[in-house]
Amino acid sequence: MAKHSVTLGMVQSIVGSGLYTVDDPKKGKSPPPGKPLVTLARLYGTPDAETAQLLSERLAVPLYDRKLLDAITKEAKGDKHLLERLDERVTSLVDDMVHAFFSKKSTNKDSYFRYVAKIIVGIGPSGGVIVGRAAHLLLPERAAFRVRLEGSMKVCCKRLMEAKSMKKADAEREISKINKEREKFNEEVAKRYPSRINGYDLTINSDIYSPEQMVRLIVMAMQEAGFQVPDGKPAA
Repeated sequence: MAKHSVTLGMVQSIVGSGLYTVDDPKKGKSPPPGKPLVTLARLYGTPDAETAQLLSERLAVPLYDRKLLDAITKEAKGDKHLLERLDERVTSLVDDMVHAFFSKKSTNKDSYFRYVAKIIVGIGPSGGVIVGRAAHLLLPERAAFRVRLEGSMKVCCKRLMEAKSMKKADAEREISKINKEREKFNEEVAKRYPSRINGYDLTINSDIYSPEQMVRLIVMAMQEAGFQVPDGKPAA
């Protein structure tokens, strides 16, 4: 995955984005206009980094992986002015969902989840491929196309053994450990941000598809679902 550097301008750009409108239950729901937005959940050992990079290039949008999201969150937390602007932009959407939870007392851990939620919601209107961080639970319905990459322990373990020169038993332990941590993070987010969203728009078995093939599948599925996808050749 390409390396990223967090700049003040990047954070300001995210904070300054417009916001999605809340769906009117009396009207039909359709994806918002503008740049495409994809959330990518994944099991550990799937080729998520390569797939996310290729997808962001195909859709011509930024890639936000876990490290970048954490860096953006840290940068925003350190700037009072940016946080005020972020609150102005996303409070109506995020805080309405969690007002009761955060009305009086919150721990540092609670605050972290809140910042992550605000950053992800702020990213949304600008488009992007957001990897992990339970982004699929935080964005409004039909605002993003939600993808999950899955894979068997056997194949994920083989990838990890080759990539990190690990023994099979060590690779299996690491996969189980990280998958549990990711699931726990999703559960923590779900507790703090009640969501009507259930599941994913597309789940792909990475055992049988290459990253290039998965990108083509995602793009085709997005088009079939009515999401705007820029013209261009799919990943070869």
